Amino acid sequence: MERTGDKLFEKALEYPATLDTVPKIKATTPLIITFDSQTVNDTSLALDQALVSFQHVDTKNEVALPARAVKSTDSYKMDVSRKNFRLHFSSAPGVYNVALVLGSFKQGGLFYDLGNVEMVAPKSTKAKKPVAVYGPKPEIHHRFAEPQKMPNILVSLFFTGLVVVPFIGLLVGWAHLGVNADKLQMEPIGSVIFMGLIAAYITLAISYWIGVKLFPTLTYALVLALPTYLIGQYALSKRIEKHI
Repeated sequence: MERTGDKLFEKALEYPATLDTVPKIKATTPLIITFDSQTVNDTSLALDQALVSFQHVDTKNEVALPARAVKSTDSYKMDVSRKNFRLHFSSAPGVYNVALVLGSFKQGGLFYDLGNVEMVAPKSTKAKKPVAVYGPKPEIHHRFAEPQKMPNILVSLFFTGLVVVPFIGLLVGWAHLGVNADKLQMEPIGSVIFMGLIAAYITLAISYWIGVKLFPTLTYALVLALPTYLIGQYALSKRIEKHI
C-alpha cells in the first residue's frame, strides 16, 4: 500500500504463501500488486490472461481487475486507484479475498489465493437504499392556445373578390380581341377536347388554392401538358386546312 509515494505496507509472497495479516485499504491508500510469472525452469512466462480477483467474504460479490504487463521488468502490475476504489468498493466496504487468476495457452491456468484485505470506506459514501415516496402528484394545469384574432369578414370578402378580377380581365380581353366560339365547328372534336384540357388546368389551379400540395399539383400539370399541346396543335392544324 502507498500514499502519495510513501509505502505504508509491503509484503512479498512466493507461491503458494498467503498474507498473514489483513491490511486495511482506503481510498487515500491505494493497493498496488506486482508479480512475475515463471515456468518450472525459472524462465519468464508471458501470460495470456492476468486478473486480480476481489471477492467479498460476506456477499460473495466479485470484482476482477486486469493486470497490465510491464515490459521493462517482465512483470505485471495492478493498482486499485482512487477511481477504481470509488467505483467498486466505496459502496460495498468489508473484507475481500484477493486472488490471482492467471492463464497461458501453453502452460495452462493458475488460481493463486493471496489472502484477505479490508476495504474501508467513509460512512458518507455507503450506498443508501432508495426510498419510495407514494402520494398524489402535483396538479397539472393545461392552458390551450388562444384562437388568433381574425380580420373583419368584409376584409376577407374584398380580397376574395380580388381573386376573380384576373378572370374578369381575361373575359374583357377576349371580347376586345373579338374572340368567339363560332369557328369551333370547323373541328368540333379536337376543339372540345382542347377546351376540356384548359378547363382541367383551371380546376387544378383551384384545387391547389383550396388545399392540394405543391408537388402533386406540379405532377398533374406535367401529365396534362403533353396532351394539351398535341390536341391544341391538331385542332389548329385542322382549322387552318379547312380555312384554306
